[in-house]
Amino acid sequence: MNTYLSEMSTIAIQYGGTLDKFIGDAILIFFGDPETAGDSTDAIRCVDMAKAMQQKIHELQTLWRSNGVSQPLKVRMGINTGYCTVGNFGSDQRLEYTAVGGPVNLAARLQALAEPDTIYMSESTRLLIGPERQCSEMEQFTPKGFTRPVRVFRLDVIENEEKPDGAAMRHVGEHVEVNIANPSNIREAIEELRRISESIEKSLGENLDSFQT
Repeated sequence: MNTYLSEMSTIAIQYGGTLDKFIGDAILIFFGDPETAGDSTDAIRCVDMAKAMQQKIHELQTLWRSNGVSQPLKVRMGINTGYCTVGNFGSDQRLEYTAVGGPVNLAARLQALAEPDTIYMSESTRLLIGPERQCSEMEQFTPKGFTRPVRVFRLDVIENEEKPDGAAMRHVGEHVEVNIANPSNIREAIEELRRISESIEKSLGENLDSFQT
């Protein structure tokens, strides 16, 4: 659970999301406060964040299965766009920076409606992200506490989609950072480390020759 929450939190921060709270095994994340890039950009970042999270979950599922977990964790997500009240709420003893309002409730209803390993969004979010992100319209439903049915869209995500080349390994200055979720990539990582080592040795040799000259 800690691995899952840590990985999801890291992705949320990378995409500019604000971590609101952990609710058991759930995470509430919002965009647009304390900083916003505009309604459309915030919506796109949120959808892309959810997609990246699902891709990371697929990697973790492979890792968990290799460690003997027969039924690894699956995640469903709900996204909605609307005007919320954001600020510090609570008592004199404890305040919490959070978002409240109808749009938050609808996002929670969409999450509950979604199937495992899927991302559902409202029509307001669908209109903001544009045609570049492929979606499929689902059946309308009337959420609890709402008087009218709402349109629901599912984000089409390619399962087990590979991360861009170089995303799992970085060479910065004197440091090499490797992050491998799938053990089958260890051989590739070792080979990449060997290439980096040879590159560093070659660079040091050229610098030494230049200094001696």
